[in-house]
Amino acid sequence: MKAKSIKGKLAEEIKATSRLKKILFFITIFAFANLLQAQDNTTFNFNFNHMAFSVKDLDASVTFYKNVLQLKEIENRSAIEGIRWLSLGENKELHLISIVKENVSVNRAVHLALTTNNFDDLVRRLEELKVPYSDWLGTPNTVNKRADGVKQIYFKDPDGYWIEINNSSTATPSVQQIKDEVWQLEENYWKYVKDNDLKSYLTLWDDNFIGYPTNNNITGKEHITDWITDMYKDKSRKFNYELTRKVENVFGDIVIVLYNVTQIWTNDKNEVEKIPGKITHTWKKTDKGWLIIGGMGAKK
Repeated sequence: MKAKSIKGKLAEEIKATSRLKKILFFITIFAFANLLQAQDNTTFNFNFNHMAFSVKDLDASVTFYKNVLQLKEIENRSAIEGIRWLSLGENKELHLISIVKENVSVNRAVHLALTTNNFDDLVRRLEELKVPYSDWLGTPNTVNKRADGVKQIYFKDPDGYWIEINNSSTATPSVQQIKDEVWQLEENYWKYVKDNDLKSYLTLWDDNFIGYPTNNNITGKEHITDWITDMYKDKSRKFNYELTRKVENVFGDIVIVLYNVTQIWTNDKNEVEKIPGKITHTWKKTDKGWLIIGGMGAKK
C-alpha cells in the first residue's frame, strides 16, 4: 500500500511539475510578446539626408551635375580631400566621392530621382547638351508616362549612375491620396504625444493656429503643448491611445478631419482608465506641407 501511495504522490508531483513548466512557458512567451510590442512602438522620424556616388573623375562629375542639372556646390563639411558636395535643395545633398577605387556597376532600377516643375525645359536642355535620355524601357529620346500621369526620363552621369527626372511635384494627387496623407499626420500627432516629443509635435501646427480644446480655453500655437506637459507630470501613470478614423473632407488645399480618440492611462497598480474623446482638425497645405490651422476637442 505504501508503495502505491508513493507512486501516486510521485505521479502527482510529475503532473504538477509539467503544469508549472507550461505556465512558465506561456509567461515567457507573453513577456517576450510584450517586449516586441514595446520595441515596435519605437519611432525614429527619419528624413532623407543625402545620396553618395563613388566617381572616377571628381572634377568631371562635378562639372556634369553643375552644368546639366545646375546643382550648386556647397561646403564639403567632411573636410576630406577627394570629396565634393552638391545641394539637392531643402537641405538634401549629393556627395561625390573619388577616394574609393572599387568599380561600381548599377542598372536603371538603381537610380537617383529628382523632381522639377520645369520638366519640359529640362528635357530641352538635355537635347541641347546632347545628353542621351530614354523612358523606363530604354527607348531613346522618349518620355515615360507613369500610371498616375507623372512624366519621367532616365539618363546616365559620367560614371554610369542612372538619374531619373520627373514632374511629380506638379502631379495632382487623388482625393484619397490627400486623405491618407493627412490621416498619417494625425497618427504622427498621437505618436509624438505618446513619446512626449514636443519638438516634432510643434512641426504639425501653423504659426497662426487657433483652437478650442477640451479645457474650454481658446488657444494658439504658443500654448499648444501645455496639455502634454501637464499630463506627464504624474510619473505614476503610463499613457497609450486608440484612434478610430471617421472622415476626412477635402476642399482643395484644406482638409477637415474628424475622428475619435481614447486616451488609456495605466497606473502603477495596473488599474486602467479610459477617456474617450472627439477631435476635429482643419489642415491647410502650405509651403511647409500640411499644417493644422484650427481644431476642437471634446469628451464623448
